Amino acid sequence: MPTTTRDRTDELRALEELWAAPTVGEPPALEPATETAGRFDLPLLHGAYLVYGWAAFFAVAIAFQPDPEPGMTWPAWAVAVSFVQIGLLLGAAALGALFAKAGFATAALAGPLGILLAVNCRAAEHHLGNWWLVELGATVALTALAAVGLAQRLRRE
Repeated sequence: MPTTTRDRTDELRALEELWAAPTVGEPPALEPATETAGRFDLPLLHGAYLVYGWAAFFAVAIAFQPDPEPGMTWPAWAVAVSFVQIGLLLGAAALGALFAKAGFATAALAGPLGILLAVNCRAAEHHLGNWWLVELGATVALTALAAVGLAQRLRRE
């Protein structure tokens, strides 16, 4: 009778078990490691940290940002994006109190808008110098924090 794929699979499994079996005199192996072994899990991110981070960002931005360049006009789309971003962040804080996933997702949507505004700050020469890098770094970090919080909530399901 010809050999089948199932016979070959059984043979391979038997050989793998022999390969993994302890030798004579060797103590038996401990239980196999779980699939999470070796993986570094971050502690669960609380949404309040994200709210405090965005509040601190806006407080620092209002307190320390340099004056805009004289004669510089802020495009209408940037003003609209600013309002949308602030609306999303306020919505994220409100939603996050009830539904953590929705709050983190809304904050993760607001983050790229802040990145866009920081890059536009330099492109439009709104603030000359390196202030736009401060804005960019803070918004990238807060967006990453929101994405990590969302990923943790989605992974827990």
